Amino acid sequence: MYLHSLMFLTGNRQMMNEGKSNSILVSGESGAGKTETTKLLMRYLAFLGGRSKTGGRTVEQQVLESNPVLEAFGNAKTVRNNNSSRFGKFVEIQFDQSGKISGAAIRTYLLERSRVCQINSPERNYHCFYFLCSAPSEDIKRYKLGDPSSFHYLNQSSCIKVDGMSDAEEYLATRSAMNTVGITEQEQEATFRVVAAVLHLGNLNFVKGRDADSSVLKDEKAKFHLNAAAELLMYA
Repeated sequence: MYLHSLMFLTGNRQMMNEGKSNSILVSGESGAGKTETTKLLMRYLAFLGGRSKTGGRTVEQQVLESNPVLEAFGNAKTVRNNNSSRFGKFVEIQFDQSGKISGAAIRTYLLERSRVCQINSPERNYHCFYFLCSAPSEDIKRYKLGDPSSFHYLNQSSCIKVDGMSDAEEYLATRSAMNTVGITEQEQEATFRVVAAVLHLGNLNFVKGRDADSSVLKDEKAKFHLNAAAELLMYA
């Protein structure tokens, strides 16, 4: 720990005195702790950088609160751990001449998109789906949702709940983090409408139609989910 702190301080001094940029590479196999290590690094850098106000929020807060948002939409429970990052990310933190954090940019890549429609038991899909299904009743009604076990994209696994994690509380925490990083209410609404629509689309079932190579919706339940998805995506 002492050696790591010394390296950080040396890098920070080079940045301040010589104008040199520094990079930190966090790597390791699945479950090695890359996600938690990255969060600790960001907290440490935010602490070193002090506070710089931006629109009533400190840049430090915005940088740190980006983690809950990224985790909600990019992390899932795997056989290795309960909060496994299913994507890579490049985080760039900018400092001003006084050493304070002046901005940040986060780029994501290699998102495990196949997990959305197919998961193995006892893993879970991305956290955001379960968070939204545990939202306050007015949100549940607006997005036409129900218990997560009623959706095909979630019930392929025997795991619906994660020990020590409250999906309802995490939904509210994610909304709060989105506010902090500057995501507007309209943007949040659009985001969660898409999340809900994906769940509804996963419940569409078809049967053979009258004409050759044709198909029709299987039943009224399938029609409900199709209409819900169309309404959420504003095609209805």
